[in-house]
Amino acid sequence: MAMKRRFRLLLSMGLLATSLIAGLYLVLRLSLPKFDGVQQLAGLGAPAEVSLDKLGIPKISAENREDAFRVLGFVTCGERLFQMDLSRRQMAGRLAEVMGAGLKKSDIRHRVMGFEQVAKNILQRLPEDEKRVLEAYAQGVNQAMNAMQVLPPEFLLLRYRPAVWRPEDSLLVVLGMEETLGWTGEAERMDTTMKAALPPAVYDFFTPPMDHYTDQILNGLSAQNRPVPLPKDDLAALLQHGAGNEQYSGISDYGAPSGGSNAWVVGPQKTWNGRTILANDMHMKLRMPNIWYRAEISYGDVRLTGLTLPGVPLLAVGSNGRVAWGLTSIQGDFVDLVSVNVDPGDPQRYHTPQGPAKFGERAETMQVRGESDQTINVRTTIWGPVLPDSLLGKPVAVRWTALDPAATDLQMLDLDKAMDVTSALNLFNRAGSPPLNALVADSNGNIGWTITGKIPKRFGLDGAVSASWADGMRGWDGYVPPDELPRTQNPPSGFIVNANQRMVDYRYPYVIGHYFDNGYRAYRIGERLSQAKEITERDLLDLQLDTRTEFYRFYQQLALSVLDNGDRESDAQLRSSLERWDGFAERDSTGLAIVVEFRRMLIDTVISPFLGKCRSLDPAFRFSRATVDGPLQRLLEAKLPELQPEKTNYKDWNSFLYDVLKRAERNVDEQSQAKTQLPPDWGQNNQVSMMHPLSSSLPLLKYWLDMPKQALPGCAQCIRWYAHGNGASERLIVSPGQENLGILHMPGGQSGHPLSPHYGDQHQAWIEGRPLPLLSGQSVYRLAFQPSATAGTP
Repeated sequence: MAMKRRFRLLLSMGLLATSLIAGLYLVLRLSLPKFDGVQQLAGLGAPAEVSLDKLGIPKISAENREDAFRVLGFVTCGERLFQMDLSRRQMAGRLAEVMGAGLKKSDIRHRVMGFEQVAKNILQRLPEDEKRVLEAYAQGVNQAMNAMQVLPPEFLLLRYRPAVWRPEDSLLVVLGMEETLGWTGEAERMDTTMKAALPPAVYDFFTPPMDHYTDQILNGLSAQNRPVPLPKDDLAALLQHGAGNEQYSGISDYGAPSGGSNAWVVGPQKTWNGRTILANDMHMKLRMPNIWYRAEISYGDVRLTGLTLPGVPLLAVGSNGRVAWGLTSIQGDFVDLVSVNVDPGDPQRYHTPQGPAKFGERAETMQVRGESDQTINVRTTIWGPVLPDSLLGKPVAVRWTALDPAATDLQMLDLDKAMDVTSALNLFNRAGSPPLNALVADSNGNIGWTITGKIPKRFGLDGAVSASWADGMRGWDGYVPPDELPRTQNPPSGFIVNANQRMVDYRYPYVIGHYFDNGYRAYRIGERLSQAKEITERDLLDLQLDTRTEFYRFYQQLALSVLDNGDRESDAQLRSSLERWDGFAERDSTGLAIVVEFRRMLIDTVISPFLGKCRSLDPAFRFSRATVDGPLQRLLEAKLPELQPEKTNYKDWNSFLYDVLKRAERNVDEQSQAKTQLPPDWGQNNQVSMMHPLSSSLPLLKYWLDMPKQALPGCAQCIRWYAHGNGASERLIVSPGQENLGILHMPGGQSGHPLSPHYGDQHQAWIEGRPLPLLSGQSVYRLAFQPSATAGTP
């Protein structure tokens, strides 16, 4: 009898657990958006509708711009509300109140910057037509929230309800993109420390303004790229200072930047049908859901197709049927750290060009989940807020375009009316946005490039290192006038390329930046386009997926040169692996993983000992620069005995390099996912896993929340760019006027809801490089919107 009672009890518990799981599943199903039927929408001027295809891509039809973006707000909220809420919370410094103390540091940073007030100030300055779009979008978002029977699962897990969406919240999301692509404060800290710690010749040696690929792209016109002499005596003295000290390991590394991109436009003389074609793949942090949301938007005679940023009523990249545009990060410099001279007689005052002034002060109170509220006091100056961390023992204020309300607007909305390349370039030059490269093609056969966003017009400094502005001899004199921003139209080559490299030579009078990316990707794209004829959209997708990387050839040949020609039996397999590498970064490429790790270790072991004094000035100092290979390769080619690292452990350069190579081999074997006796293929070390923001805290739900880890072709020095969890957040190819032939990839899918069929249904095509059409397909769902007299609130 006891056995039967135990059995009945276990059975009852099992049925109860099953019922609870089923009930929870049904509740979560209720949180999925419903895009069928009729929806009342307050503020709507006329009936509108949205249809969605089998991938969940919305096609919005409305009478006017405001109505179209009101509907976009509604459908985007249904799919991406948690993503939108996190985006605004991050910039407002309000993550810790819902996600805990681990995010206090992020919140403090954003509270110091004061982005919440910046967004409000931007809104006040905007013209009425831009305000109306923001207000309409916010109405759509709020009514979607109000219509939800159950909130998306993240809100249930974290037990909070999102606040009403405000027009300024969309501007916070825009500022978030400015931060992602434009914050260079850490690079300026690095350069300032190096300038203070190193002899001038050494500083110049380790900070060349460009690499030789970029120099070739610019046809050798940059006088800035003349190699400085190798300062062997100064370097030897620095090496002597750090001799035998392993404490310098880790000072130097070059991790790929988190934001970048490729874009190019080809003219009619290059294409199969005499039309222009744009290609753009924007490189960002890969996460779930994907950063972009696909949409087609029609109102009046406007037809927009492309990608939107959830939370922002704007087509970021795409086509209006007459003009297509794509964007890449400039990798420029729009930040200056201003060294603040505190009045020695009164610590509440500081020196300005107008004389001593009192610091401004504001208190920021942060709510922290699970803890009591925390208040921080922020000091402000005429240049900007004072940062929490000093620089070389002095406080620094930050002057940054993102903190200037006059530098951000939504003028890019007017791309809906752009008729040709010239009008689009003029608009980009006037627009306030994250400073970006804009590449444009039109249906009349024209192509062009320019810069959008505000570029500081500096005087008395170039912005590379921090300095005092107290004497009035240094500072900003507004921004570069729109008609003085650089541009290129219809070059003889028939194409224009940007892959985050420097685009202007020494003749351009204004400083755009110091931290441009290595030019190899742009060089490789140009190499292939110059040879190509009768280019199709599919040809450009193949180019986006190109994994050729001659960039690493130097390190492969160096590795082979230090092996003892097979004399060591244990090196036979290593030599074979290195020799078999064919110059590509495919999943099955053998030897590349060792070459990449060898280069990484050389950057650390060869360069770090020269920078020990930098670490003594700043214990957190790290050296990372895209042009590092120039000085590194000069040191490796010269192999001067007095500059050899770790002399006490190695008799000469070759023995040192041999040991580094063997350590690189061991590291790759340990990192490899496949535990075999054979050298690992590139795919075993180059794997992508797109994670949801909550999955690390909820390991039991990782399978449900994250995309599965998969081997991926490409590398940090490939056109098919991937490194350290960052990669192509989309791949767009479009000829304006022929959108039906266009291609669009994005990882993940349209939805941010883990139970949606559209959470990851585009992901495998992105992994495999399989083309998906730009335009949406046959409608599967249809939601009609009718004007309503009153607006609901969530």
